[in-house]
Amino acid sequence: MQQDWIPCKTAAGVEEIAIRSRRLPPRLRTLLILVDGRRDGQQLAKLVEDISVGEALAELAGLGLISPVPPPPQHPPNGMEPASRASVARVAGGGRRSLALARFYLLDAMEQSLRTGDAPVREHLRKATTRAELLEAFEMCRAIAAEVGVAHVASIETRFMGMLPDEG
Repeated sequence: MQQDWIPCKTAAGVEEIAIRSRRLPPRLRTLLILVDGRRDGQQLAKLVEDISVGEALAELAGLGLISPVPPPPQHPPNGMEPASRASVARVAGGGRRSLALARFYLLDAMEQSLRTGDAPVREHLRKATTRAELLEAFEMCRAIAAEVGVAHVASIETRFMGMLPDEG
């Protein structure tokens, strides 16, 4: 596999880092941790000189733990419409749902996408223990994202909702 694509963690990849259910070899786990949605394969290869990054990225993609960064949406960046229920259902269908996993994913997505001005919501997320508190934190993230022009909030919402357990 070529190294010129930019990989990002899938929901399964975020879950694997959190709970280590697949028992990945250390070289693959290290690479999975380094995948951040900003570095391409060549940049990752410079960080981990002891493995064939192209083959390792292909293996992680084959396991469903990473995927290419999705292209930016074709609508204006401030079009912050909610993800459709159908797309949320597609993501949710195959993965594990937990408050901790959803919180971890949102913290990670915020760090990668927002980068600034997220201290209040970060503290709110650390204290969130219920579904309602996590949803409130996501709305705070959405507002910050609108201010700074993050265009892929819908894909973050889809993944987040897919990890969030149903009310119950």
